[in-house]
Amino acid sequence: MVALCWKMEREDYAAIFTLARYAGLRIHECFRIDTSIAEKALKADEITIKGKGGKIRTVPINKSIEIELDTMLKITDRGHKFFVPDSVKTHHAIKQLQQFIIDYRKQVQDPDSKRPLTFHGLRHFCAVEWYLTLKDTGSDDYKARKQVSQWLGHERDDVTRIYLASLPRMEATDV
Repeated sequence: MVALCWKMEREDYAAIFTLARYAGLRIHECFRIDTSIAEKALKADEITIKGKGGKIRTVPINKSIEIELDTMLKITDRGHKFFVPDSVKTHHAIKQLQQFIIDYRKQVQDPDSKRPLTFHGLRHFCAVEWYLTLKDTGSDDYKARKQVSQWLGHERDDVTRIYLASLPRMEATDV
């Protein structure tokens, strides 16, 4: 989807999809990001975001996110939100992105997939990747799930298990 956004010169959407894919941000969390949040994230190598229910959490960022945040900083006036033009209400900007996904998902979706591509699906993908990376670096199942749960902002193992349900059975024996 990011490549399609670049092709269509939608750097804003490319950045949003990158934030969902690699930082597990919810759609409304992406639309909260302004120049101040991005500058702090680039300095700290992590993004602090206000999420569902007003809960504030901090999530690590990677090089892909750094590139997108830096790009958006170059094209956004200081003190403004990245993804919501001044003349547009946030919920309208979100609806436009959701329509973009509906309009173009068939072009980018894996033809073997039985589920339609959704924004929230990127968050699930991110959770699985975080979990597998933590496991690969020596965390046991419980510690890996606990960390993923904190990054997702749920801090509930039962919810984290739902995010990890797409893992192959042999990977998910303890999930």
